[in-house]
Amino acid sequence: MKGILTILSGFLGVLFFEGFARLIITFYHRIDFYFYGISHLPSDVWMYVIFISVLTSTWLASMLVLTVMKTKSKFYAIIFGALLIAWRLIEIINTHQTEPYFYLLSVMGLHSLGVFLAFLSYDFQNGNSSI
Repeated sequence: MKGILTILSGFLGVLFFEGFARLIITFYHRIDFYFYGISHLPSDVWMYVIFISVLTSTWLASMLVLTVMKTKSKFYAIIFGALLIAWRLIEIINTHQTEPYFYLLSVMGLHSLGVFLAFLSYDFQNGNSSI
């Protein structure tokens, strides 16, 4: 039960952080709020802000999951990464006609990179180096 709650909390953290970045962009430019995609953003700079928020939130949430779950870190990292990828697959299904494919694939790659970097950071901190 602890694992499920921790992974769910990490997932909600990723959604909150990315949604917060999107909300700031929405308020700043006074545009409509979209939870998915980048096609509605006013300039390419904001696309990079979204990319940075995805990578940062994934790394932070992954570190939370790995720190709370202490044992079987590789297992929980894989489960958490799979949940994030599944979420992005739902996004692809919903927005593949309006969003560029490089965005959809890049975000999945950034989630994978964030989980991997968190796993490496956690593993290195604990004196392990078993990739």
